[in-house]
Amino acid sequence: MLKQKIFNQEEKQHSYDKKIERNIGYISLQEQEIIRESNIAVLGVGGLGGPLVEQLVRAGCENLLIADNDIFEISNLNRQLCNQFDLGQYKIDVLAKKMMNINQNVKISKIYHIQKDNIRKLLKDISVVALTLDDPIISILIARTCFAEKIPMLETWAIPYLCAWWFTHESLSYERCYELNSEHLEIEEILNSESIQLDIRKTLIPKIMQFPGLKERIDRESGSLDKMLSGKIGLRSFAPIVRMSASYLAFELIFSGLLHIKPRILAPDVIGYDYFTMRPLKFQL
Repeated sequence: MLKQKIFNQEEKQHSYDKKIERNIGYISLQEQEIIRESNIAVLGVGGLGGPLVEQLVRAGCENLLIADNDIFEISNLNRQLCNQFDLGQYKIDVLAKKMMNINQNVKISKIYHIQKDNIRKLLKDISVVALTLDDPIISILIARTCFAEKIPMLETWAIPYLCAWWFTHESLSYERCYELNSEHLEIEEILNSESIQLDIRKTLIPKIMQFPGLKERIDRESGSLDKMLSGKIGLRSFAPIVRMSASYLAFELIFSGLLHIKPRILAPDVIGYDYFTMRPLKFQL
């Protein structure tokens, strides 16, 4: 029995080594083990979070927590990690199955609902968090918990710029960075007030529109921007843009968050690249 267990462990290690062999060079064997053993939370597995999880698993991560309570809809097919047979299913269920087909040894914790009474327990032992939700209210709850527990949190938006920013004890807080005027409020007050929630959502939009040239790029079909800002249509998205942002998140999580090879860009600073103009990007949110 013991010999069989040892054999299984050796086989598992051999299989892992073969899967990640081409990583070695860009990273060391020791760094690969850090990637393998670290506990990473990806909160929101839609356009950004789904491809991010895939890249983390392919990079050799074997301990992931994923959270989302949405199901796949037909409008997700233009950018998210799904096909027509996945429609109507929970995103985290579909994603977990796909990741097990890449690495059957990956451990994935699935969370359908993030709430005040479970968030601290969920993030226990987590090394880094990727915030890939489109819900600013739940994002506040997550950001406050990460700050209290000293967990670095990474964010970007699915727009045509390669950049991401970290929220840590050395950065501005999430709420102060986005000037939400909510730091003095208890989370229950926010959750129980539609007017406060509406104000928070309205405050975030101008922050996104600070990115140079974004208004023109979203409005190539005239009127699209106004309809989006008024809520008549959903947020605009395009597969190459979303996937590049997800890839950059994976790069940041690994090289800045886990391995500390690349310096972290701390909020409110944005340092990156505008790939429409092929120019550097540098400003503050």
